[in-house]
Amino acid sequence: MIWFRRKTRSDGLGIFFCSDVHGSTTCFKKFVNAATYYRQRGQPVHCLILGGDLTGKLIVPVIREDSHYRSYLLGREVELATAVELQEFVKQCETLGVYPNVFSAEEYEAFRSDSSLQEAVFRRLMLQRLEEWLAFAADRLRGLDVSCYILPGNDDIPEVDDLLAQASWIVNPDRKVVRLDDTYEMLSLGLSNPTPFECPRDVPEEELARLLDELASQVERLQTCIFTIHVPPFNTGLDLAPALDDELRPRIGPQGVEMAPVGSTAVREAILKYQPLLSLHGHIHESKGVARLGRTLCVNAGSEYSEGILRGALITLRDGEVASHLLVSG
Repeated sequence: MIWFRRKTRSDGLGIFFCSDVHGSTTCFKKFVNAATYYRQRGQPVHCLILGGDLTGKLIVPVIREDSHYRSYLLGREVELATAVELQEFVKQCETLGVYPNVFSAEEYEAFRSDSSLQEAVFRRLMLQRLEEWLAFAADRLRGLDVSCYILPGNDDIPEVDDLLAQASWIVNPDRKVVRLDDTYEMLSLGLSNPTPFECPRDVPEEELARLLDELASQVERLQTCIFTIHVPPFNTGLDLAPALDDELRPRIGPQGVEMAPVGSTAVREAILKYQPLLSLHGHIHESKGVARLGRTLCVNAGSEYSEGILRGALITLRDGEVASHLLVSG
């Protein structure tokens, strides 16, 4: 199926790409508003792409006591005396990408001792926030001449797909080939090679290779195709992450934290084999940058979601080539 198909523009196709917002409402809203923001500054954006890892990682319990609320955030105890302070605390949590939830003392004791209840609350909060985001996006994008593609990443639970499928003005391109206009197609995949954290969408390299070959066979013209793949290609400088010991702690060497390439060999091989025009990646927050694999320009936008900073890439495609690219943040 072809989504948002439009004629090729004489001034090129402007893309804003980002990834790994991990529950940060501030970053998601900046993503949705990016087309309007950059257009007002003379940089046309026709296509918004969010490359996965939409959901956050942590619940922040807020305990309701007699005359106040108590919580812990960023390693310190927080006491909230008024409803206004509670509201401001919730907003701070939304910026950081964590999920605050108010409990009575009794509810919290039940919660902390029941792993199945913890999982249920976590899922409810994740999906509730994502549903709010998608409503915000539909409201802001309605009436704009902008295509918006949002795919899940390896951290995102399967229920995320259901919400994306129901959303207005948004397309989930995961495991599909979609046409951005008469010239450019996009192949998308939100999975990752195995990680130490056993995330919901971690799969073996062999499965990634099979899926990428299957998707590439559906592309009409690989020379003008964009690969949007959550995990970056192996050993490109776009996939350097802290090396971990057996207890998942960063290894410290003489020069400080040791870094190691953790990207996908299957993704690297697919890019070298098919040589798309452009490949867009996320997953490894620390490794923003650009690299070349043959003719393909590979981009990792990086992520600083926990600071409320949206990192992204502004890209213009024109006449079947990458006319310009720029890493941005704000």
